Amino acid sequence: MKKVFLLLTCTLIALTMVLAACQEKTPEATTTAATITGITTTATTTVPTATATTPTTTVKGADSGKTEEKIDEIATIPKYGGTLTIGRNSDVVAFDPKFILAASTWTCHLTNERLTTGDWAKGPLGTGEEDWLLTDTWSLSTTVNLLCSDWAIPDTESFVIHVRQGIYWQNRAPANGRQMDAYDVAYSIERNYLHTDSINYPKNAADRLTSVTATDQWTVVVKTPANTLGGGFRAVMTNMFVFPKELGDKGTVTKPMDQIGTGPFYISDYVRDSSLTMRKNPLYWRDDPVHPGNRMPYTDYIRALTIADNSTMISAVRTGKIDILRGVAWDDGKNLLSSNPDLQYIRYLQYTSTNVFYRMDKTELPYDDIKVRRALMMAIDRQGIINGYYGGNAENFTHPILPVKALSDMFTPLDQMPASVQENYQYNPEKAKQLLAEAGYPNGFNATIVCNQTQVDLLSVVAADWAKINVKLTLDIKETGTWTSIQRSRSQADMVCAPITNVYYSVPLAYLYDQTQYNRSWGKDDYIETYYKENMAPLRGPYDDVKLRAAVKELVPYLAELVWLIPLPTPYYYALWQPWVGGYHGELSVGTTSNENYPIYLWIDNDIKKMKQ
Repeated sequence: MKKVFLLLTCTLIALTMVLAACQEKTPEATTTAATITGITTTATTTVPTATATTPTTTVKGADSGKTEEKIDEIATIPKYGGTLTIGRNSDVVAFDPKFILAASTWTCHLTNERLTTGDWAKGPLGTGEEDWLLTDTWSLSTTVNLLCSDWAIPDTESFVIHVRQGIYWQNRAPANGRQMDAYDVAYSIERNYLHTDSINYPKNAADRLTSVTATDQWTVVVKTPANTLGGGFRAVMTNMFVFPKELGDKGTVTKPMDQIGTGPFYISDYVRDSSLTMRKNPLYWRDDPVHPGNRMPYTDYIRALTIADNSTMISAVRTGKIDILRGVAWDDGKNLLSSNPDLQYIRYLQYTSTNVFYRMDKTELPYDDIKVRRALMMAIDRQGIINGYYGGNAENFTHPILPVKALSDMFTPLDQMPASVQENYQYNPEKAKQLLAEAGYPNGFNATIVCNQTQVDLLSVVAADWAKINVKLTLDIKETGTWTSIQRSRSQADMVCAPITNVYYSVPLAYLYDQTQYNRSWGKDDYIETYYKENMAPLRGPYDDVKLRAAVKELVPYLAELVWLIPLPTPYYYALWQPWVGGYHGELSVGTTSNENYPIYLWIDNDIKKMKQ
């Protein structure tokens, strides 16, 4: 379908250019008490009784992004043993989250642990309050303590961490199975947020922690500058992996076998660009939150197969060599479900959108005029892209916030947005031409966009649409490394095609001037800067999650009206898994950002596997 659509698109480009040329130019139930500026709050995790789930095939409502799912719950009773095999299209980039984003050190999510985590008991197997399909949907109400037993905020410039006792490091050097304590936690905080060589070291001096002190073997006190405690708390309590203090000040984790933690698995075998195997940690301490009394993990091994070739990956799923595969494109997903009807699946929206960014800071370019930006928006046949390019498997309005269950309280439907925003999303090339003429570009203009090879087909469709309003778009195709460097440093000369994250804390980032990795259009707005500083930044962390989410919802329409970027339709993806995988509903991040710890909760039913194969 894509090939036919692109063939028609290329024909339209050729015809349009001819015409244009004629014109001018936690596991057990726990109760956590925290004193926040004199107010004591309590968060309780209730462990529900495990019950069998009725086989279902459902289509959820719009608040869930019209997510389709088939979850038959064949493997309903947890079983121990076996190997869970996961497919990945790229190898682990590194093994130390001090120097690279946590998403690139995904093995840490199983070998090491954070101070808190998401409450699995509030997911699909439990109360259903969370689906855990996205990253960065963190909320205090769905968070439980992990390596900390509790915490407190005695004032606006400090928080206290009480470290859980009775947790042991994996029995490997350099920790050799000793008990984890507050000195390890303090060391990990310093290593991540006070060492200048850390990727997590805040660029803004006002955001840096003031001090970190282990006052005894089980207590850590963290001091922060005024009005930054929320951000510091969230970073330390939800994002940081704890490592043993034996690593030392200059210690780094460069080898897979040196990735030592308190987590459920440790790396036992690694072949670069081929496979990575993790073995069950016999010292692991947690019970299953949904099946009380069951010590996790269930599987003896986790195996990740790195398969760069997409057709080979799909074949591995089809033949049962891979148990779980996420991020499957809609067309591949439909083909797999057609050939393998026993596969379980859920269709979900990707948390990032593909966007066109333009340099608004260069006066010689036309993009500082909102009429030009609006013209470019409404000149794109968005429904044509959804129907023709994605076969109907995409959503039109996904920025600045996704239309999904976990964010439904912050999402405002397009038909409730300001009239100008609604008009921007309607295909209207004649109005676009009028706006260009009013902006001083009656004959259009030329533009160049930096992109990578994977974006070429989609941008060719955009180019065909823009050619109809006499905007000639040239694609400057870069190899992935060069493209990544340009888009993350916002160093494009004209335009760049790049992703942006459309969930919760990430929503304002593309609109804050100092966020060089996100605000690739170089826009600056005093209202946004002030609004974020007064209504959002102080609330990050545990202060008032409800108020913060309300602030995001209030800001979203204002952001959408600015048209600082052009979000293209966001496609659906599939998470697919074999019927012998138990306890899975497509989850990715159980807790905060890029927390790929879901395998700990899953099991393999080898009896079903033998029967199905």
